[in-house]
Amino acid sequence: MPVDMEYWRKWKEEMLSRLKRDIDVGYLDEDIKDILLKFFQNEHTFTISSCSGRITLIDGPQPWDRKNSTIVFKKHEPITPKEVKEMLTQRVLHKLWLVVTGPIIHVCTDSIKEALKVLKLAREAGMKHSGILSMSKRGIIVELRTGVRLAILLKIKDEIVIDENKLHLIVRAANEALLEGKERLNRLRAKLGLRPHNYNTYHNSITVK
Repeated sequence: MPVDMEYWRKWKEEMLSRLKRDIDVGYLDEDIKDILLKFFQNEHTFTISSCSGRITLIDGPQPWDRKNSTIVFKKHEPITPKEVKEMLTQRVLHKLWLVVTGPIIHVCTDSIKEALKVLKLAREAGMKHSGILSMSKRGIIVELRTGVRLAILLKIKDEIVIDENKLHLIVRAANEALLEGKERLNRLRAKLGLRPHNYNTYHNSITVK
């Protein structure tokens, strides 16, 4: 199915305007901005949504149950034991999960040929779970995904199910998983000809109790 180029170009303009607004108001994750702008500079691609990787605390029956779950804490940088400990004192409706998810970027291309180029580039950067999501007259949507994911049960209703004295170890594991995803963003940057992001402060956060 050929892409409607008139619609595609109009959609790209709309997404670029939204991206610029997000940058202006400080809504966009700083450590993914350069990658998104690079895709917009390519005449055959643009992005429609993204996340640079994050750590969340979710109140829900299961960490993947979006319909019945609520995000009660979210951060795109390393967390501290103190931040988690504070959330453990809060009332929980279902179960409290600590969840780490890696970066995800949705790229719209104007042809199958370009979609396959983006897919090859992503997989070479270690984003092995990437794939083509949809094909229509609007464009070919490619999802770039690392596969980095970690879910740890912290609390069931009022009962904490972890050893709070070992909380720093759980936090360290979560931060290490987050950093793994961020480093794959750097590998993607290299493929795109961009300078790597400095994650030294992230490494320092991991080593602190």
